[in-house]
Amino acid sequence: MFKNPNSERITKKFDSSVLITGIDSNILISTFRASCAKTKKKTFHSRKQEIIMALPTAQPAEVLRAWQKDDLYEKQLADSLSKLMSARHASKAVPLSSVMYRSLTTLKDLQTLGEEYSGIVQVDETYNKLPGYYSRLFSIIFSTFGENFTRQVLQGLEKRVERSPSLTIEAQNFVLVILKTLSSVVPQIQSIHRGFAYINGGPLQIGKTLTGIDYVNVRPAAAAYYAHLRLLGVVTLLHAIVSCGQNLYRAKRHMDQMREMPNEVDSSKLCVACLEEIVQPCVLPCGHIFCMQCSYGALESCALCRTPFTKNTVVPLMNYFPENL
Repeated sequence: MFKNPNSERITKKFDSSVLITGIDSNILISTFRASCAKTKKKTFHSRKQEIIMALPTAQPAEVLRAWQKDDLYEKQLADSLSKLMSARHASKAVPLSSVMYRSLTTLKDLQTLGEEYSGIVQVDETYNKLPGYYSRLFSIIFSTFGENFTRQVLQGLEKRVERSPSLTIEAQNFVLVILKTLSSVVPQIQSIHRGFAYINGGPLQIGKTLTGIDYVNVRPAAAAYYAHLRLLGVVTLLHAIVSCGQNLYRAKRHMDQMREMPNEVDSSKLCVACLEEIVQPCVLPCGHIFCMQCSYGALESCALCRTPFTKNTVVPLMNYFPENL
């Protein structure tokens, strides 16, 4: 009688998973053998979902190892794509490589190279079956474009606030400071999520967490929890919290400075934009005065009245200083 060489290995996997799930090993083995007898009536996909029920949750160390491997392969793919693209579009190689890599693996219900290396498989929130197509699709979109999309939304809101005629100058400044603070806090959200993943387990990408995707280990005997990951999670959380606190402190200090700032430039010797002494004053079409570096530099609208202007309308003032008024 022919003996399947993989049956002993599968039985060992089920026995090791029993130690975690607490299910009788004889029942699991008999169930698996019965399912193997019906291979002609069931697809591989459905039988794989039944086997997932007996597998333990992947440990943070395995998830981290898989993420590092996938990140390495994505960077190699991005480097190859950037060489084929023009310098103008080279910055798009990173998101394009991520979409290509995930579409050829996760979107097709296959393991990534990192997941295969670590022996983990994606499952849905029930831990009983593989994630659906739309869950996998949205997880790829959120993980690839989520941060950039959030930044663009905040930048669009900033421009709308700057051009809004219904808001007062104080209200505009207040809203702009809040939006700029949120833009600086966005990267820390990913760090906070990653810190909790190191401590409690789960996927490292926010997109997978939002779509309810988690991991199980298909090699339970190799699963192990590394204590240093908990320490790494705590350090990551502390760093993210400190960074957020620094951004909030800068925002509060900036708002205090703007409250103390006079509405008319002629009562001060400082440039309102850079808060430096005006050495080469320039006047804008609205009548407010700024230094030449700010007038011909990053400013696109008046920092006081938010009136937009172009560089050819800036008038340099010769032999003039604010204290002469």
